[in-house]
Amino acid sequence: MVDRDARNRLADLIRQYLDDELTAFDFDDALLDFPDTDDSTVQFVIETVWYFYDDCIDHPVVLSKPQWDYFQRLLLLLESNSTVIVKKTHIWSFVQPVAAVLLLACLLIVWITGFDDHLHIFFIPFGIGSILLSFLHRPETKVNPFHEIVTPFQSINDLSIAYDSANFVKQQYPSHLKSRQLRSPAMDMFIWVQNFVLCLLFAPIPLLIQSFPQTITDVRVNPA
Repeated sequence: MVDRDARNRLADLIRQYLDDELTAFDFDDALLDFPDTDDSTVQFVIETVWYFYDDCIDHPVVLSKPQWDYFQRLLLLLESNSTVIVKKTHIWSFVQPVAAVLLLACLLIVWITGFDDHLHIFFIPFGIGSILLSFLHRPETKVNPFHEIVTPFQSINDLSIAYDSANFVKQQYPSHLKSRQLRSPAMDMFIWVQNFVLCLLFAPIPLLIQSFPQTITDVRVNPA
């Protein structure tokens, strides 16, 4: 179904963020308080834009040009009559049983040695195992050669159909966004190292997650 009122409200909200009228915290609060709707397209856009701002530190819009263009296509999606169909598939592989065995080994160590700070040292090899599992098995996906310039649409033709049905004008990438960044490269590296160390010291947590089947989300847009 197409909830035109909800789509228009969400499009206006996104434009306020892109125009620096809302900071990340304000934008996040507005999305959390957004009225419920059965329109799967609205639900998809709300879930998607969450990945493009930091909800831990407040900041104005920070987007690269490809990300900005993606936001423009999300706005086009909302303003057209196109609909999103989301299909989720659960995939089992060798990762789940291996992760489960490693997790059981961690629990066995806890049972034998007791629960204390010494466990962090014992967990390091299992953390390395968890990291290796995450790299060894990644489902192969067929990449559309035009993916970067058409997603979430499937083709240039689908994009054209949406343009024809909507009175949409693409907003050009503002030059002042080129110099904006959330964090310095050094801070990004520090956070990466921190997450790596946490994965080593608290290995049972990622192993527990890896013991469950992986969820693959396939998003299709019916252009209209």
